[in-house]
Amino acid sequence: MLFGVGLGPGDPDLLTVRAVRVLKSADEVIVPGRIAKRLISGIREDARLVEFPMDGRRGEEVAHSLAAELAKRCVSENIAFCCLGDPAVYSTFQHVAEAVLRMNPAVHVEIVPGVSSFTAAFSRLKLFVDKPLLVATPSEQDAEFFAILKVKKPREVAKAVEERFGKTKFHLLERMFLSG
Repeated sequence: MLFGVGLGPGDPDLLTVRAVRVLKSADEVIVPGRIAKRLISGIREDARLVEFPMDGRRGEEVAHSLAAELAKRCVSENIAFCCLGDPAVYSTFQHVAEAVLRMNPAVHVEIVPGVSSFTAAFSRLKLFVDKPLLVATPSEQDAEFFAILKVKKPREVAKAVEERFGKTKFHLLERMFLSG
């Protein structure tokens, strides 16, 4: 199995219990940089450092090479790939996981969420979010994803998003990590 483990915004005290459990039990832990390695050093001193250059092409080559290895190993081993923040949000893990699944669709991938930087920022600033919030990159008009919280009338919200942004695919999640 391949685990994408979110390490949060950089404080070891903000690692989730699930993240710590996966890091301790994995056959191998891989980290994409020195900050991540330092962050988990109290949990796994033997973490393997794989540097991911941020220049695009070289980073893709590193991801492809690592994915070729993991596409074979993750069939019989549990490998944890760590990243700062959350593995599902602008992470190196996405590139590795997608390449692994292209090479071997039989590999099971599990994402262990981490505290995301934008929610941690509100905590650091002691700001409460109680109004609509847009999380975007500088090219907001090209946004592929929208997250709308506290939806009481999902059909009406879906219609409004479709009319305003032309988006027609929606996922409604309720009680995401709660029983039932």
